[in-house]
Amino acid sequence: MRLALLAVATLFTFSVGCNKSPEGGTPNTKSSFKIDLPATPVAKDIKQGNTETFDGKIDRGSEFKQDVKLEVNKIDKVDVKIEPSTVKASEDGKFKITVTPAKDAPLAEQTITVTAKPDKGDATSGSFKIKVLDNK
Repeated sequence: MRLALLAVATLFTFSVGCNKSPEGGTPNTKSSFKIDLPATPVAKDIKQGNTETFDGKIDRGSEFKQDVKLEVNKIDKVDVKIEPSTVKASEDGKFKITVTPAKDAPLAEQTITVTAKPDKGDATSGSFKIKVLDNK
């Protein structure tokens, strides 16, 4: 019984702590990559007018040596910026996503999608959720 509970707890921790995209580049090879995004089984709350910053990373296969251009989707009345917009092959792969809902942004759950495009090969995308709350 303890072993079964331990297995379930480990699986839950692993699934909550990991949010990776499908492979880009050359999938199913060492020349592939994934986007590692915030693990959010539930949406991260952000009040109108406030700013939150999230960490992301390009997780490279051992033979993936390309620059990757990053883009984020547009959300009405929510400013979403990604820095840097290009992750160089020589860098550690880390990037930041800054999210600022306007003071009149709709009070709703929103999905932020990050798309990563290598110089050659397949693009990939991943997403995470935020929830815009009233600032009162």
